[in-house]
Formats: sequence, structure tokens, C-alpha cells
Amino acid sequence: MSSPAPAPPKSAAESAAYLASLDCVHCGLCVQQCPTYLMTGRESANPRGRIYLMRALLEGRTEPTPGLVADLDLCLVCRACESICPSGVQFGEVMADARSRLRKPGRIRRWMMSLLGRKAALHRFAGLIRLTQVTKVDQLARLLPARVRRLAAFSPRIPPKSERLPLPSFTPAEGTARGRVAVFEGCVMSVVFADVNRDTVRLLSAAGYDVVVPSEATCCGALHEHDGDLASAHSLLGQNSTAYSDPSLLAIVHNSSGCGAAFAGAGRSLGTDLGQALTTRSQDLTRFLLDHGQALRFRSVDLVVTYDAPCHLHHAVRETTAPLELLARVPGLKMVPMEEASLCCGAAGIYNLDQPEMSRSILARKLDHLAATGAEVLVTGNPGCILQWRSGIAERKMAVDVLHPATLLARLLA
Repeated sequence: MSSPAPAPPKSAAESAAYLASLDCVHCGLCVQQCPTYLMTGRESANPRGRIYLMRALLEGRTEPTPGLVADLDLCLVCRACESICPSGVQFGEVMADARSRLRKPGRIRRWMMSLLGRKAALHRFAGLIRLTQVTKVDQLARLLPARVRRLAAFSPRIPPKSERLPLPSFTPAEGTARGRVAVFEGCVMSVVFADVNRDTVRLLSAAGYDVVVPSEATCCGALHEHDGDLASAHSLLGQNSTAYSDPSLLAIVHNSSGCGAAFAGAGRSLGTDLGQALTTRSQDLTRFLLDHGQALRFRSVDLVVTYDAPCHLHHAVRETTAPLELLARVPGLKMVPMEEASLCCGAAGIYNLDQPEMSRSILARKLDHLAATGAEVLVTGNPGCILQWRSGIAERKMAVDVLHPATLLARLLA
């Protein structure tokens, strides 16, 4: 006698994830695109295997054993599988649902994540980290537990307060204004890469656009979704959809691929008109400048550059060509392709803290590919990726500078 068919989940969120998982036909095209599978060779460490595990959980055919949870936690959620999937499986959504039910972060982690949505508190905390770095107190972390040592090791150097000032709410266009755009300042970007934000505004202004930065904007929620906190992720997206609802805006420009991916999914996540508008008008800086930056002029350089595609820009936003085409406009700049440039570098939000060994293994493979290019500069457009690359390059003592596209282009403005 055959066993009865497993019952699908009952809640709306679980049902949506379950239906998304059913799109997978187990063809295996995703397997060779998965960094963790390339490292381990295990079926349970690739998208096809993980979807099978998550579906079994949703159907109640298995329990969340430590081994099963470990295989799901090992996923970078880089979404490279989505780019090649012939069935259009929304793997990121299925994984986000699974983590929302399986992960139970502790109080310290919840507090750290809550800081991202509170600008004033985040900047005060950044100032505290800056103080420990300047006074060398952070070096005492070597006496603390391993997890705290890892956190200290990956903590970026915090710039002085004078370099962490918020962007002006309005920056006029140079010359006659061609339109009005908004810039997404972000949370990590505003603390660690405020210079990239300033360069972003400078480029947009030089291209002939008035630039606004709404004070009501907040963290995009991408890291919360990565961590399984969907309630916070959706709440933050909702705040941003309201902050950027001005119909006069030609575009909402982002310079962090993780934030761009969050905005790209706002329409589906929120299911509202404002969420859909946020998705529709959101554009990566390189795409906007490629399409609307005809007024930009760059000086000639003698420079060898390679490009590493941030996962969420390449696989979630599906912007695969604009950074390369924009850089090609710089006279004398020689672009050298890097092997496996569309595969993850191992940063993946805070993955390098949660899975340090796998993160280092993935980065080591990428560093080998970088060395083969002979490039003087590596360009990539995500804060976590920049920090990950800089860490690995410093460890290997490679003579390669890691820059955001905005940084390089602003330096080369004629």
C-alpha cells in the first residue's frame, strides 16, 4: 500500500516557499555554479540538494537535525543558482523562509542587527569602535573567545568622524539640471564607505542631475533577510518605500549590490504599490551613469584593471554589463577579465564571520584567479566584497588596490 502524499505547509509564508521549491526540476545545472559544492563536492552542499532538504522540512518528512541545519547554514545565498536555473526557481526566497524558521539568534546578535536600522546608534557604535582602534584596545580581543576574535579581525577600520558625515540632503547638478535622482546612503556604507557615497553624489551631479538624500531612509534590510529575520527586513523595506515615494525622482540610485538586491525584491516582498515602485525605479550607479552619464568626461590613464562581480548585483539585480561598459569609457584603461568573476568571494553579508573556514577557502580560489590577471586594481561594487578582498590581498601581500567603481571613476573625472 502506498504512503499518503506529504501535506504541504499551512501558513501563507510557508506555502509561498513550498510552491517556489516545487519549481525545481533537479536538472543539476546549478551544481557547478555553487561555491560550496565546488569546495566540498557534497550533494547536500549545492542548491539542488538544499532545495530537497528544505522541501522535506516543509512537508514534515524530516526534522531540522544539526547536520541538516549545518548544510543549509553553509549556503552563501549568493544566488548564482538563480542565474542559470531554467525553471526560474527563486532560491533566495526559499532559503530566507527556511532560515526564518530555523535560526534563533542570541541577544547580542539581535542587538547588533538592530543597530543597522538606527542611524544615530549605529554612528555612536562606530565611534566607539574607532576609539578602540585608535587606542589599540581592540588588540586585546586576542584574549577573548574565538567568536569575538573573529569579529575584531573582520571589523573594518572606521574613518574619523569628519569623514563619516551624512550626505547633504540636496546637491545641485553641475550646469543645467537634466533631472532629479535620489541616492541610497545605506547603513554600512554610511559608516565605513562614506567616501564612496560622496563620490557617488559627485558623479551624479557631474552628470547633470540634482541629487536628494531623504532623511527618512534607513537600512535596506538585506542583512536581516540573510539572517532569517524577515519581519525586520520587510519593515525596513517598507520604511524605504515610503521615503523614496517622491514621483519626481527619475531613479533611486544605489552603490551597494546587497542593498540593490533588497530593493529589487521589494515588490515581491512587500506586495504593495510603493514596494513595486521602489523595485521599478531602483538602479545601480553604474547602470544609471551608463545610460544617463553622457556628460561625464574622464582623463586618460595607464592602468590595468580587473572586475569582480558582486553576487547580488550579478545574480539578483541581473546587472552584468554596466560596470564593464562604463569602465571601458575611461581612455587608456585596460580591462583584464578574471576567471570565475561571477562566483562569490566568500563575504556574503556576515558569512565570513559565521563560516570563516569556508569563506577563506572560497576567497583563496578567487585570489589565485586575481593573481593570474596581473591587474593593478580590482573593482567591485559591494562593501562586504571590498573588505573581503582587501583582507585576502593584505594577507598574501599582493600589490593590488581594491576600489569601488564610484571611487575609481570619481578620481578620473576630467
